[in-house]
Amino acid sequence: MDNPFKKRRTELITDRRTLLSLVSPVAIEEFFRVDRAELIDKLAMVVGTPGCGKTTIAQVVEFESLSTLCNATGSPINKDLVDVLTINGLIKEDLPAVLGHRLAMTTNFRDIWELPYSEQTRTALLRAFVQSKAVLGWFRQLEGMGISTDDIEIVMGANSESVVAVTGADDPSAFRQYARDIELAIFRVVTSLVPPDEKEMASEFLNTSYDVFEVLTGVRVRSWSSAPGAPSVVLRPMMIIDDAHELHPTQFLQLRDWLKSKAMGVSRWLMCRPDVVSADDYRDALAKDVVADEDMKPGSTRGRDYLIKLMQLGSSKERRFKPIATDIANRYIAGIPEFARRSLRDLRPMLSQNTVALPDGQLKQLQDQIDKLARESRFSKSLVDTLRARIPATARPDEALAALRILMHRERNRTPQMGLLPDDAVREEPVTDERKAAASLIEGARIQLMHQFDRPYYYGMDKLIAASNANIEQFIRLAGGLVDEVLARVIRDRSPDLAPRAQHTALVTQATQAMNEWDFPYYAVVRELVKKIAERCVERTLRPNAPLDDGANAIGIPQDEMDRVLHRHERLARVLHFAFAYKALVFVPQYNCKGKVWCLLELGALPSMAHGLTLQRGGFIEDTLSGLQAMLPADGA
Repeated sequence: MDNPFKKRRTELITDRRTLLSLVSPVAIEEFFRVDRAELIDKLAMVVGTPGCGKTTIAQVVEFESLSTLCNATGSPINKDLVDVLTINGLIKEDLPAVLGHRLAMTTNFRDIWELPYSEQTRTALLRAFVQSKAVLGWFRQLEGMGISTDDIEIVMGANSESVVAVTGADDPSAFRQYARDIELAIFRVVTSLVPPDEKEMASEFLNTSYDVFEVLTGVRVRSWSSAPGAPSVVLRPMMIIDDAHELHPTQFLQLRDWLKSKAMGVSRWLMCRPDVVSADDYRDALAKDVVADEDMKPGSTRGRDYLIKLMQLGSSKERRFKPIATDIANRYIAGIPEFARRSLRDLRPMLSQNTVALPDGQLKQLQDQIDKLARESRFSKSLVDTLRARIPATARPDEALAALRILMHRERNRTPQMGLLPDDAVREEPVTDERKAAASLIEGARIQLMHQFDRPYYYGMDKLIAASNANIEQFIRLAGGLVDEVLARVIRDRSPDLAPRAQHTALVTQATQAMNEWDFPYYAVVRELVKKIAERCVERTLRPNAPLDDGANAIGIPQDEMDRVLHRHERLARVLHFAFAYKALVFVPQYNCKGKVWCLLELGALPSMAHGLTLQRGGFIEDTLSGLQAMLPADGA
């Protein structure tokens, strides 16, 4: 049975209507939510790890997608998506407003860097290759939706007479042919087994620059085959360069610096992985998202003429991922026939949240531990009952016992030394406060039960969403494993409810496997660093008195110390850059606690699950920069 969760890469979905039916409008709205105008008017560097949704958004804003959505008014593919795109100016009056085309950086673009030519020539070839392919891509997008060259007009800006004359822009067919000639000439040079000499190349292949982006302002569509009565519309050209990290680092910088020109009338997005972005720029975008949400637009950097747009929700905004994940899950569920036949439309009820209680034998073992602790601590029955009364009545019996054990250890730690009391003395009244046990303490009790008795902990829709680190691909991957098991149950005519233990086992297994598959720069060093942080967090979490309630999943370094190392560009800074970029660690700067300002290095959700730690924020172990550096393996690791 086909599971759409397993077809995570949208590039593999060739049918545009199928793709658009699966796209969550909530995710698209989140992308445009703050930077609507800037994303169209200036260069936007869209940065994110594999699977974060970069390519999906690029495909959604392509002209073919916008036209398909507009043409489907009789049988809407995704009406909510149309509404979102209309609000954000990509669709106007039921017609596309932009002429978008996604251009993936193939090896041919990188090969330009290897040509035996001057850097100036190679840069000119790269620009010309990108622009000619973009122009040809725009024409293909138009033709794919039934709009011929006879129905369009190339719109150039002021003072463009010379460019119009050279490129043939007054005749769309000639304009297209000129772009094809430029693209073919560069392609022949790049794919030559023996590249021609630079002078020979200039005389026989190409000896002219090709710069249309600075004068091209639009493409007028005079007639729409899908809407005969529709008015003439000037589409704003939009180029989306995907996989820009495949370029040589110098090429990437040259391309970025060229595309950020304010003179360009073409909208342009440069999509890449965090690997090629300056570590300072990346952390700066993360930090501004956390520190000044009310003043600074998330993902942007002030004082520059280009926008850095992070394809991940900032650490302070992961709550906004919940509606995105829910919408995506339900859209994917709707595409599974076996579920549709049984009217199963929502993933949440399939993920059973019925708490699995400990068996009687383990429950008795837990009670025996409490009785022994009471005797050793000389706690009277009334004192134990007083502590027990602090536990919410909603707590399950095993959770209540585990929470009581924690409270008793806290009481014991604050009780005067028993050696100073008579041998037959017992404590009748607690010395700790009388507040009700916090929800975080009950959560800590559940985590201790998981470690001691293998009691399931990671189950239910809320835990699945928290385990996704606000990353769409990670959510779909984790959910896909759970849906596979639900689907198997449904096919066997069993209840679709997936037991907590099955969910827990599947999620932990996937988390461990994903960490084993890490393959980014410094991944071995990052894995070792994560392991050492996790070991310290586990030790703190499992202390009998649970000092941090639900435990730790981070270490905190004084912010001033962290600032010094991050700006020295040493090995630790490079390692942390990739750890942050690939969510092995989460960067939480300017965290105020105990009258100090900390920089938290928080374990990502996958490492937290693999090591049995909380998925909530706040619990951290205080450390220093030297302590962090000591956790880093030797250079050879």
